[in-house]
Amino acid sequence: MKVFSVFGVSQSGKTTTVEGIIRELIRRGYRVGSIKNIHFQGFAIDTPGTNTWRHRQAGAEMVVARGLAETDVLIPRQLSIEEILTFYDHDYVVIEGISNTLIPKILCAGDEAEIEGGLSDMVFAISGRISNRILNYRDIPVINALSDAKRLVDLVEDKMASCLPFIHEVEQCHACGGNCRSLASRILHGKATDAECFAGNEVIIKVGGQELAVDYLWQAHIKNTLAKVLAQLDSYDGGEGISITIRKRNNGMEV
Repeated sequence: MKVFSVFGVSQSGKTTTVEGIIRELIRRGYRVGSIKNIHFQGFAIDTPGTNTWRHRQAGAEMVVARGLAETDVLIPRQLSIEEILTFYDHDYVVIEGISNTLIPKILCAGDEAEIEGGLSDMVFAISGRISNRILNYRDIPVINALSDAKRLVDLVEDKMASCLPFIHEVEQCHACGGNCRSLASRILHGKATDAECFAGNEVIIKVGGQELAVDYLWQAHIKNTLAKVLAQLDSYDGGEGISITIRKRNNGMEV
């Protein structure tokens, strides 16, 4: 799974840019998910007095509202971006409104001052309202997502590596010889590959003796799922590594 962010100040053209990118990715046959980060302090989809709100007030850790046209999952706390991403199994996930993460970014801006306010080594493209009047800024392409979504998504395809375990700048292992930010920047600019990150090599899956490539987010998803399942067993103390073998009859396939 490949993850990137579209960010910028209010009214800079973020949502329009995200719409253009999603449509073009889908046109190319990809499965796409999205995350919208909302900064409004009092935001809540659920409203006081509804049945689901009453469930949450009673203490339910998660409430699911199942309707005829949609299913809504309500969790009464802010999840980290990494936690949210474990719910996805898409080819691409587009995050709107996140700037403080070590993932590749498209900066939306209305003018040069807004570009300067958001520019970093993790920005690989610029879009938004300013794309109506300039084509390049400090060697970074400025692309209009409405009129040239194809070129913007060409760049997305070219720049994206699998998501690495540095969504947040937490404890770093330095096994790559540097820090997470420097590695992320070098990968984005074609000077390193995601294979140089060793922090996400905790889950090994083999089929018929051959090891499968599993990116960091799938590893996190597998670990979280197994931990929840095994926690229901009285004999599991959570202190050791886990090895599971599933043998398929007749051909001896092991997972």
